[in-house]
Amino acid sequence: MNLNTQFVFESKTKRLLYGGMALGVLCLLYIYMNDDAYHTRFWSTWLHHAVFFSGISFTAMFFLSGQITAFAGWNTVIRRVWESMSQFMWVGIILMGLVVAGVWGHLHHLYHWNAEGVTDPNSPHFDKIIAGKAGFLNPVWFTVGTVGFLAVWYFWAMKLRQASVDQDTMETEDFKYYKKQRKWAASFLPLGGFLSTVFLWQSVMSIDTHWYSTMFAWYSMVSTWLGAISLTVILIIYLKSLGYMEYVTFDHLHDIGKFLFGISVFWTYLWFDQFMLIWYANNGEETIYFFERMNHYPVLFWGNLVLNFVTPFFILMRNDTKRKFGTMFFVALIVFFGHWWDFFYMIKPGARTAAHEAMELAEGKHHGSSHETAHAPAAPAAAHHAEEHTAAPATADTAAHAGEAAHAEAGHEAHTPDAAAHEGASHGEGHEAAAGHHGEEADESKSFKFGYTIPGLDDLGVLIGFLSLFLFFFFNQLSKSSLVPLKDPFLDESLHHETGAMIEGEEGGAHH
Repeated sequence: MNLNTQFVFESKTKRLLYGGMALGVLCLLYIYMNDDAYHTRFWSTWLHHAVFFSGISFTAMFFLSGQITAFAGWNTVIRRVWESMSQFMWVGIILMGLVVAGVWGHLHHLYHWNAEGVTDPNSPHFDKIIAGKAGFLNPVWFTVGTVGFLAVWYFWAMKLRQASVDQDTMETEDFKYYKKQRKWAASFLPLGGFLSTVFLWQSVMSIDTHWYSTMFAWYSMVSTWLGAISLTVILIIYLKSLGYMEYVTFDHLHDIGKFLFGISVFWTYLWFDQFMLIWYANNGEETIYFFERMNHYPVLFWGNLVLNFVTPFFILMRNDTKRKFGTMFFVALIVFFGHWWDFFYMIKPGARTAAHEAMELAEGKHHGSSHETAHAPAAPAAAHHAEEHTAAPATADTAAHAGEAAHAEAGHEAHTPDAAAHEGASHGEGHEAAAGHHGEEADESKSFKFGYTIPGLDDLGVLIGFLSLFLFFFFNQLSKSSLVPLKDPFLDESLHHETGAMIEGEEGGAHH
């Protein structure tokens, strides 16, 4: 067994990935040319892939750091895969940097908190809720919380990777470089754990500016983690098909499969926990997020559960399926696509609504009665929601709150058992009662449209393009060092790793 095998990034592989990137560019251009006035679909698509692939890179580093800190030895032979994936954060800085530039230059309208006048009490577009969040939701914090944190994480990933490579090339007998790895890994865990929440709040959750969830950062981070694990399975099986990584056995695959299965169940727990607690509390500010997606984006909503829970749960429940390369490759493809779908579901509806409201403002459709309502005598709760509605380019929930205000002013309870349904209906139909709109106009932002209601073929082309970019960078990094850390103190343990799982009738499961 040749452990010093170097991965060779062949020209034909490069040409294939160049072709994939070219397809992604063409699809992005097609989306841009057939977009609305604010190019909302283009910018939301760019944000979707920038966050998703940057998140995969981050969670690869986070998972690797956890394994090193826990003295886990089984994964040593696949450690270089995670090291190479983690280096993509350098590219993520550039991808997110363009989104940041769009915030500063008002090149897109993805974030309602960045709209003109929403935090100015003297503006007719003032939004009381957003003004209360302005200390956190502003261009400066957005820059720090996205590009700034990615730069910090990349620095740690680069140092960990360098210590790992130096361990192979430098002469030392006291595990000096392994100890360095442990220091970088252990310090990264709290750094990444705390800062990742800010990254996800800023980049994704703040699209639905009025909405909030204390579970969101956990939920979305675990989604990128599953993207990283599924991509790890795909890449290992691909490399083995090329004749590399012959030392990765059924037992290693079985352990990765257990993570894929277990964390998929954990993701489902987080999904249900967030959904159930919000729906049961029946707080209008929270329930509107799910009400909008269940009623106007049902394919995204239910497809998310089928792809990311039902499929991996029932296929990987059996112990032997986690030791079959073909089955694992198939499940990993579904899970990878499923969590790409998950971020599509999180980003697209809110971005579409924010842009639609901004276009209505630009056309002068929000005036008169909404401004008067904001200053009319009302009960505190009703006045609070009426003030929200004065923010013309509001997010998906603003219209719902305006409808709730009208309901409250009529002497009804704001949080009756019908509150969530009433709020959702207010957004689609009752908008006219609060601001003089026509119902069919408000429904334009909810009508079926590829790229929002469900992904279109061009969205799949963009996915291929960004995935090709990720893989190009990954293979380039992988080719710069040995495929296995030759002087790692846990190498021998990893080479002889066995799960002890003997499955009756399994072909080759325990014999490799």
